[in-house]
Amino acid sequence: MDGDQPRNLVLVTVDSLRADHCGFVDPESELTPTIDRFASDGVSFTDAIAPGPRTPSSVPVVFTGEFMSDDDDWTMADWQGRQRRIARHMKRFTHLSERLQRRGYETAAFTANPWTTRESNFDFGFDDFFEISADSDDISSSDLSNSTLFKLADWGFESIPGDPVGWSSKKEWFSQWTGYFHLIQSKLRELSEPFFLWVFILDSHQPYITPRQYREECSAWEMYYSILRYWYGEISDDEIPPHAREMIGRTYRDAVRSVDAFVESLFEATDEHDPITVFFSDHGEALGEHGSFGHKQTLYEENVRVPFFVHNAGLTDEVDEQLPLRALPRMLTDLVDPGDFDPRTYTRPFVVSQTENNRSRAVRTERWKLVTDGTNETLYDLASDPDETTDVHAEYDDVASSLRAVVRRHDATQAEKERTGRVAEELVAEGRV
Repeated sequence: MDGDQPRNLVLVTVDSLRADHCGFVDPESELTPTIDRFASDGVSFTDAIAPGPRTPSSVPVVFTGEFMSDDDDWTMADWQGRQRRIARHMKRFTHLSERLQRRGYETAAFTANPWTTRESNFDFGFDDFFEISADSDDISSSDLSNSTLFKLADWGFESIPGDPVGWSSKKEWFSQWTGYFHLIQSKLRELSEPFFLWVFILDSHQPYITPRQYREECSAWEMYYSILRYWYGEISDDEIPPHAREMIGRTYRDAVRSVDAFVESLFEATDEHDPITVFFSDHGEALGEHGSFGHKQTLYEENVRVPFFVHNAGLTDEVDEQLPLRALPRMLTDLVDPGDFDPRTYTRPFVVSQTENNRSRAVRTERWKLVTDGTNETLYDLASDPDETTDVHAEYDDVASSLRAVVRRHDATQAEKERTGRVAEELVAEGRV
């Protein structure tokens, strides 16, 4: 591409990838040699923080740069209600995809996550939008996974009357990048430059289904046994026997290896287009820490600290300051504009994360983290207690007080934005603007 032309841009989102399983964040990890290589060749952020511990509390914020407002009717059990809440948020704010589309970019998305769909208005700003799911009209069922085991499981569970394990609602989480990667390659051949391509993969999301060629620690039966441990009942540390706990950790590590292979394949496929590539995870994943597995409504480090790097932006750097993921829309806009890219422009001394419907909030500095639900609060010293095992609120009340003030300012800002938004919506409804 001519140097005077806008750069192509690729955004890679990986579901549930822990920061400490990537070697460029934690050198003790050897799971991600490809990710580490591209991170070291570009700008790596070793302390990136997600706005929430789950996709519904994270990705809508990442795409818009704005936290979601409260919803009095919200419940965890109401899947459709949660989707509608996301859809309202995505309709209210301009997406990063819309910003790039307005700058003349051809835009395309492949998303395997069921929270980021047309139903939740994530297709706004995309010329082509592909949902990778079991009931999607965008792909054939054969593209969901090329695993023989998956196809056998699908046939077997579908033949059982009554769907006793809930397979019909769970199988969309079994998508593997190897099943639909040819669709991404095909779309790359069609895109006009400059283009923006977003790919959101689920491979490190539970149930950690990994193609055979990337499994190094678990056999097929161990992988599927781990899945069943998740499916039967609410998972907590005291319900998992030691052998199953270790098995879940091994299956997750194999899933991370598959993610690394995906990154290698995507970089090879996009190499001729010379794009700037931004890579991050939407949130982390618990593997027994604090008595839980997966990503529940908690704000511990394993849930909100994520890997993040920018590759091929004309700069090599390692940034240790805190990066809030909600800075992404501004970062992408800056990356496609002429001028120097300053990665530290997007870091912040205080970073706020919150659970769905803002029931619990955390404010984090490089050393401290205060977690509060409005009634109870806990203070952690991340420097001396990175595992967040001890509340030091009593010893450092002055620190807790200052961080509490940050939370109050955050809450007040969000309340003012909500009031302004309601007024604007009323004016539009009345035809006055």
